[in-house]
Amino acid sequence: MKAVKDSILILSLALGIVTQASAAPFQVAFNLGSGVTGSGLLNILQATNGSFFAASGNLTISGGAAAGNWTLYSTGGATTYPSYFTSPAGAYWYNNAFYPNGTNAQYSTLNIPLDNYGLLFTQGSNELNLWGNADGSFTLHGSIGGFQNFNTQLFSSGGPGTSVISFNQVPEPTAIALITFGALLFARRQTAKQNRPA
Repeated sequence: MKAVKDSILILSLALGIVTQASAAPFQVAFNLGSGVTGSGLLNILQATNGSFFAASGNLTISGGAAAGNWTLYSTGGATTYPSYFTSPAGAYWYNNAFYPNGTNAQYSTLNIPLDNYGLLFTQGSNELNLWGNADGSFTLHGSIGGFQNFNTQLFSSGGPGTSVISFNQVPEPTAIALITFGALLFARRQTAKQNRPA
């Protein structure tokens, strides 16, 4: 009976992983210099055509003209390169496409997750656009107060793959739970073996 319960629990956890496999949270972190940093979380979904896009997310910037909390603008939709949308204020072109594991439609030889249209974030009527470049660097521009007065580029510090911005996938909670459960089950069985009379 105990083995059946264990099997049902493992199956339930595995099914949880399968149902969430199309959504993957990615943590974003960057350094604008002069003590100004940014971080956030992007919820990346896979479309039926196999492409990936940022469906929701946020950024928090610690200081400067773009200080505060920013929300991914997803109302306009998402598409992949070479398609794009125009931001609500008309300041940027964006597509909210995301390319994990070297699948970038524009920069096929680079392993960067954004094309040159990138992601759009809003804070009221203010806008931030974060995009990727052909040299493997990233650019962050902002339209604050109705005009582009925040113009900071994030360059790679030594070439592609060493930039001051990072995108890291966050482990799924169900995967962590399944691994933990497996380890506990293994430990329990090992303890039972050790306590068995000789």
